[in-house]
Amino acid sequence: MIKQSMLLLFGLLSLLAQAATEVISQQALLRNQMSAQPHVIVDVRSEKEFLAGHLKGAINIPYDHITKYQSLLDTLKLQTLVVYCRSGRRAAIFEQALAQQGFSLLHLSGDYLSWQAAELPLITPTMSQ
Repeated sequence: MIKQSMLLLFGLLSLLAQAATEVISQQALLRNQMSAQPHVIVDVRSEKEFLAGHLKGAINIPYDHITKYQSLLDTLKLQTLVVYCRSGRRAAIFEQALAQQGFSLLHLSGDYLSWQAAELPLITPTMSQ
């Protein structure tokens, strides 16, 4: 019972954090990446997931390693970060933590799964060979 309650609470908190972050569409992100001041794309999945495939230009900062990457994040504080994960849960956790630090954040609509399903540009291991 306690475990189910914790899971429900965690899910609600994730939804609230994601709802607080403005969403950017896939097409708007593609247009932005060709602009003079592109946003910084942050993939918050694990390093293994990132290496298996990620959006072009994305940097990998796993959602549960914010402290480890804090010095890098501090250098990005004046820029807008576009955050994504596989489906949204981890991105929402990351966004909540960075919003408390005053970062400007956008959430990629549909995250990685939707980007992949739309067959939009990805960097994959076969491409880097």
